[in-house]
Amino acid sequence: MKSGVFLDRDNTILANDGDLGDPALVRILPGAAWGIRALREAGYCVVVVTNQGGVARGLYSENDVDAVHARCEELLTREAEWTRSEPLIAKWMYCPFHPNGTVAKYRAEHPWRKPAPGMLIAAAVELSIDCNKSWMIGDQERDIEAGRSARCRTILITPPSHVGAETRATSAADFVEADLLHASHRILRMDGRDGAPIWAQTSSTKLIASPERLADALTRNMIQAAAHALAEREGVRLVRVTVDHTGVDLEIVGSEIVALGFAAELRRNTNHWAQSHGDLPIWVNG
Repeated sequence: MKSGVFLDRDNTILANDGDLGDPALVRILPGAAWGIRALREAGYCVVVVTNQGGVARGLYSENDVDAVHARCEELLTREAEWTRSEPLIAKWMYCPFHPNGTVAKYRAEHPWRKPAPGMLIAAAVELSIDCNKSWMIGDQERDIEAGRSARCRTILITPPSHVGAETRATSAADFVEADLLHASHRILRMDGRDGAPIWAQTSSTKLIASPERLADALTRNMIQAAAHALAEREGVRLVRVTVDHTGVDLEIVGSEIVALGFAAELRRNTNHWAQSHGDLPIWVNG
């Protein structure tokens, strides 16, 4: 089975803050085409998954959605200078349903409608994609929830001015990037497809939390964001970061001593953060 990248459409690939049913209004975001090309050349199967509730609200038809996607494909192919016979996007998937729709045929909740993972799972089955080796990229938390429910790693796209500690702490995403181009670079780097050396050995360790210290979702998200920020700063490749109420499980590329050192630094940094906010240390024996 292949690795895939699932992409939200609006404000991830193209600029759109409303309902878009006119292909003449399609505007590809800067860097999006080259980001997709980088993913395709690295061997990923790229699938678009987008909510199109405007169909249910009678603002445009499914044929209009198809026309918008055809225009997107045309512009992406041109901007990315893509000359291969197979398309940049393996499949364009959309959900026309909405529970508050005005068109009876489409007035319903549906398992394809994000934050439900239905579109991702359907595409994975059809295209033989392994979701455990795949990614979801989008600009809304519903995209991130859909990706996590499908067991994908996730990247939140947000304006450069918002790519900071607060966004990283409050989002459930594994990573936060400014645009699709930066997100594609992140994926290639994390999966070892950017030409950097790939280590065969990984090591795992766990930090145990003091009772009730990780009961709050905001604190858990802060721990996850801090782990990714520390890894990026120190040049450590994280394979897995799982945070729950008991603590954080870490899997790191490299030897056991690298993993232990990383965990110790994460313990120190996050305890310092907690104490600077007037709280007790987070970790047992911390």
